[in-house]
Amino acid sequence: MKKSLLKNQLPLTLMFLNDWDFITINGIDLIQYLQSQFTADILSLQKNKHLFTAHCNSKGKMHSTLHLFHYKKGFAYILRKSVAQKQIDELKKYSIFSKITIQKEPDIILLGVVGQDAQQKLKIFFPQLPNQEKSVIFFKETVLLHFHLPTERFLIATNKIIANQLIQCFRIHSNSQQWLALNISAGIANIDIENTQKFIPQSANLEALPASISFQKGCYIGQEIIALTKYKGANKNRMFFLQGTAKTTPKIGDGIEWQCKNNWRLVGKVLAAAKLTDRKISIQIIMNHEIPANSIFRLIKEENSRLRIYPLPYSFEKIK
Repeated sequence: MKKSLLKNQLPLTLMFLNDWDFITINGIDLIQYLQSQFTADILSLQKNKHLFTAHCNSKGKMHSTLHLFHYKKGFAYILRKSVAQKQIDELKKYSIFSKITIQKEPDIILLGVVGQDAQQKLKIFFPQLPNQEKSVIFFKETVLLHFHLPTERFLIATNKIIANQLIQCFRIHSNSQQWLALNISAGIANIDIENTQKFIPQSANLEALPASISFQKGCYIGQEIIALTKYKGANKNRMFFLQGTAKTTPKIGDGIEWQCKNNWRLVGKVLAAAKLTDRKISIQIIMNHEIPANSIFRLIKEENSRLRIYPLPYSFEKIK
């Protein structure tokens, strides 16, 4: 495996996270309801932490992945915009007898900050910042989330006034593609509408991430299939991080081919892809976990493209 281009120190950058949505959930039956829906143990989620988890159908296939945290008197989560409405509709299906409300918050602006001196710049606006121990901090109308992989970065959910003040304070601006590239390098699965209800959480490496799947909390939608997959060792797939050269950026669901001796064999489909430079791309793909680490890949629509596997910043030892 090679070292990722994203390991280098990034310049101080503010990103517009327009490809994600902010969802709130409130109500007296909230905790019990979410406990029966998401793969994580909601009861164990501390007030100053966020966790990465999944919402699945009865077959154990993911509607979406999401970052969940306490918010005001309820909870909030952040997920890919393309799948947000469908995920909300699925989450509401079982709520007819529960007193909860689930809604998008279109007035909340999502921004990302990464790079040299990010903490110093943000301290101009916020007296306290989140860190790895306290990954969620609230300040007036703003919530800040800390991410330590693949490098320290901050997600800010705030109102338009604060957002505009932040935008004016940063010299370098970028779009959602850079945050997506960081998610790919961090091994955080991005489930968009094209891939909803196609993969179980283990195939997207959620079992390797802290607290993303609970096997002790009891029943939730898809729990039986997810548990059987674990205890029978039935999962043969894993999510990989590919990086390399290509003229084009593949679309979600496009094929990736693996060089096997003198032949090319289709091995998986793209979960997410982001352009780094004119010819450098990062790709997130789910494929057989026994693919050799030194393999060469290409885009199915571009024969001259070349991609290799790059290491993810977490271990799979505990799930063997």
